[in-house]
Amino acid sequence: MKKFNVLIIVHNPANSSTLQEILIANDYMVKTAVGGKAGVAALTEESFDLVFVDEGMDSFATCQLIKSKSELNGTPVLLVIGREDLVFVKDIFESGGDDYILRPLIWSELLMKVRIHLELKYSRKMARNMNQILEKKVAQRTFELEDSLKRLGQAKKELEILEIAKSEFLNLISHEIRTPLNGILGSMALIGRYNFSEEVNRYFSLLDTSVKRLEKFSNTILEASNLRIKGEKALKIIELDLNNVVQTALDQCIDKFQLKGLVVDLQNSSTNSMIKGDHQYLLKCFNAVLDNAFKYSPKGDKIEIRISNGPDEYLNITIADRGKGFSKGSLDNIYHALSNLEAHFDQNTGMGLHLAKLILDAHSGYIKVGNRQPTGAVIEISIPSRH
Repeated sequence: MKKFNVLIIVHNPANSSTLQEILIANDYMVKTAVGGKAGVAALTEESFDLVFVDEGMDSFATCQLIKSKSELNGTPVLLVIGREDLVFVKDIFESGGDDYILRPLIWSELLMKVRIHLELKYSRKMARNMNQILEKKVAQRTFELEDSLKRLGQAKKELEILEIAKSEFLNLISHEIRTPLNGILGSMALIGRYNFSEEVNRYFSLLDTSVKRLEKFSNTILEASNLRIKGEKALKIIELDLNNVVQTALDQCIDKFQLKGLVVDLQNSSTNSMIKGDHQYLLKCFNAVLDNAFKYSPKGDKIEIRISNGPDEYLNITIADRGKGFSKGSLDNIYHALSNLEAHFDQNTGMGLHLAKLILDAHSGYIKVGNRQPTGAVIEISIPSRH
């Protein structure tokens, strides 16, 4: 256990004997100094836990002198006064004293006040130490967080550079693919003027289909790269009636729908279908979603389209079919480029829904895919409406 060191500053050495005896009897180490200057000198030479200033002409001045020194400011100072001096209590506290003890001394009162002030002193000291420790930890943690933020910022820049590089690479590949494709398409148009055997025509038909799908794939990559790099800046924003956009997309698909015997059930309950958006990109978005429904709908089946005003000033468009629906693997990766691994290479480019999501992201909209019961897929599109 720590033995506390107490200094008694007296003006008359005879007055300190009782106080000294009480403290020593209770296991305190006690030293005395005669006069204020000697007391302050003792405090600068040795560390004391508590100071008593005995009554005298310069008691208040001694207290002020002790408290004026920053290194001693945390040391409790108790003044010893007579009961007739209670009128000066205010002066005790104004001079910096922490408390006072009345003569004649009462053991229990004396020891209680000593204990209280020692506990307060070391509680404050512990609090300061803890505060310093916490400040160091906070400073260290702040440094670590700032360093992490710098590294994250650098990593983000590197990822952005890589994303731009990837998009530019795909853009370049797309252009490089389109150049020979134009030559192939032109040559096939010329060859188509001649009559060939049925077997040769079948090969030309397969080649024509494959080349056109490759051209579509190249165009989709080019558009997706443009949207990834520019985002909303890639759009040509005008005021549009979304009902007309959906209807135009349907009109563009109607021939192949009829060849497959598909019926479109379009229901529109919207009261306001005006939006601001890019007409061509939105057409590509709905064409991609309708193309997905077309490919997976059984022959002679029905595709349901619902247009309505949703919450938060959004227009909702739901396209539902009764095909086989999305597998769990497809749902987990449906918006990733080339994610449709279940489809044959000449049935689906794997880019349609990826492009649709990029278009809707640029329009501050969103797309949600899922399955319906008992069978089929459903795609929900939401676009901010304009009031």
